[in-house]
Amino acid sequence: MSASPASANKASVPLSNLTLASVGGSVRTPNYDRAKVSPGIVHIGVGNFFRAHEALYVEKCLELGGHDSWGIIGVGLGDGPDKRAKVDAVNSQNGLYTLTEFSPDGSTSIWVIGAMLEFLHAPASPEQVLSRLADQNTKIVSLTITEGGYNLDEATKEFILSESGVQHDLANPKSPRTAFGFIVEALAMRRAAGIGGFTVLSCDNLRSNGKVARTAVVAFARARDPELAKWIEANVSFPNSMVDRIAPSVGPAEVAKVNALSGIDDGTPVIGEAFSQWVVEDHFIAGRPSFEKVGVEIRDDVENFEAMKGRLLNASHMMLSYPALMCGFRIVDEALRERAIVEYLLAFLEKDVIPIVEGPTGVSLDEYKRNIIARFENPAIGDQLLRIANNGAAKLPIFLSKTLGELLNRGGSFERVALCLASFDQYLKGVDLKGGALAVDEPHLTESDKALLSSDDPHAVLKLSPFETLRLWDNDKFVSVFNRCATRLKAEGAVAALTQAAQAA
Repeated sequence: MSASPASANKASVPLSNLTLASVGGSVRTPNYDRAKVSPGIVHIGVGNFFRAHEALYVEKCLELGGHDSWGIIGVGLGDGPDKRAKVDAVNSQNGLYTLTEFSPDGSTSIWVIGAMLEFLHAPASPEQVLSRLADQNTKIVSLTITEGGYNLDEATKEFILSESGVQHDLANPKSPRTAFGFIVEALAMRRAAGIGGFTVLSCDNLRSNGKVARTAVVAFARARDPELAKWIEANVSFPNSMVDRIAPSVGPAEVAKVNALSGIDDGTPVIGEAFSQWVVEDHFIAGRPSFEKVGVEIRDDVENFEAMKGRLLNASHMMLSYPALMCGFRIVDEALRERAIVEYLLAFLEKDVIPIVEGPTGVSLDEYKRNIIARFENPAIGDQLLRIANNGAAKLPIFLSKTLGELLNRGGSFERVALCLASFDQYLKGVDLKGGALAVDEPHLTESDKALLSSDDPHAVLKLSPFETLRLWDNDKFVSVFNRCATRLKAEGAVAALTQAAQAA
């Protein structure tokens, strides 16, 4: 459906249970009685992506009828004035918020999402969060805690027990701070009460995200109590899933825009592209909503979808962000208007990735490639390049290491990945090539990494801990290509560097 242009002229309707009946007819509102919905899902990490993705699928299930026990309780782990303000704003609207979907043709669909019943702030009320997690009616605990939030060592793939939050939670199990501390304490409470486990459902952009979540949860539990860890292995399921939707940051301008479209005064709206995909294994130990009836793909070959999405779409996001920032762009679709960027991305996909990736049965990688470019070009989304670029130290290894490793082993072209890393190196300095300031957010760089970056070593970025296993600085051919890309980037500019990289065989 498309929002009526007239909706922008209506008096704004404050969003709450009491005002739902006053929302304009062009906006889709819950067709079920929210008062009858009880929580069956606890979601940790309530960001824009979750509210535009999983929560929408649950909303569609609630609209089917017969799903009243599958409402969502949101949990926020972060602290600080902005985090507390977000919790207060969502709860002041009874958990309701608008989701505006923008299609490439300019049409919009607007939903009022009612699936999230309450938003709990874990630092303020850990006991309330634990109580909800331990409740026998909680069947699924889902996660969007970012790629770097699983606290695994990049080299060994083992859970890092020495991390300060983990150490705190092991010493203070009743007042945890991390997702794993909350999950394991709640499972200990359920075990003591004779209640079964639940499904831990990762919705983060990680290969084998269910296995990663299982590694983290079981390792934390084993450090606390080996018998509890065994019980968790037998009573908790960790399905792998692949999630996909672009849900950009929402600033004051975007709030004003979507509220004008909807005629609703929403303090916490979210925006998403029209495209959405969720592929998940059917391993839900305590049951699940009828996801398959609302567009979720229940498949046994999730790993092939993960490989396709991670190594094509997510990798393209990273490959795009740093060189585009060096060109002076800040918005994704604006960057795609530069032909050199499009040719560079197409060369990366066609020459570097598609020949070495096995796609899911029935899916054309060439069509998927074309869809990536079309989604990036959507002018209505206004996705921020810095949103994608930030936390690159965690995301680059996840989405590029396997492709780069195979290129290194097979002797493929390094030009495009080398240019991405040279651009990442410049991004870490906090300015683009034209002197424009960049707000760098890299929480997963270690103190040793930061010291290395402050040195005079021209290859410092190649020696950062996230790339350590690839030993890029020790590969003469890669270093030579990296040097050439870095020199061209600074001497000739980003557009010239992109053009040369795209043409490399």
